[in-house]
Amino acid sequence: MALLIVFVMLSITAYKRSFSTLFQVMKENRELNNQVNQLANKAKNSDKLIEEVAALDKLIGKEGMQSQEVQQQIVNFATKNANVSISDLQPIHIADDGNYVISTNQIDVTGNVNQLLQTSYAFEQKFEWSRLASVNFYTIKKNNKPEALHLKMIFQNYEMK
Repeated sequence: MALLIVFVMLSITAYKRSFSTLFQVMKENRELNNQVNQLANKAKNSDKLIEEVAALDKLIGKEGMQSQEVQQQIVNFATKNANVSISDLQPIHIADDGNYVISTNQIDVTGNVNQLLQTSYAFEQKFEWSRLASVNFYTIKKNNKPEALHLKMIFQNYEMK
């Protein structure tokens, strides 16, 4: 009987000294492995998020740009990359729907058909400050002057509030 009591006491002491810390370390190891897995998943998600933001920037224009700066870049791009003349530049229109701020720039250029098509294509493909939202070709005939072909381009930038 005494041997059984000593055995139980030694088992309890061995559990408190060795086995309980072993079980705690095993539990902590499992928790840390779970945290490492969660961090690895978040890192994968952040890479995917960076790619999605880049795709959206390409789709709707760069984020964080001043409206006046975007308008100046539109004018610079039109004068440097095309043989067209700017006939009208509308003031910047800013709309706020509560979640987004939308700034709209409108430019009207004149030239021949090929020049205007090349201009609109260049804006669509190479201009990264804003996205081309609308293109409209039209002609104006004043009195006895020859008709002039115009291209009205509307650019929009979206900013999240």
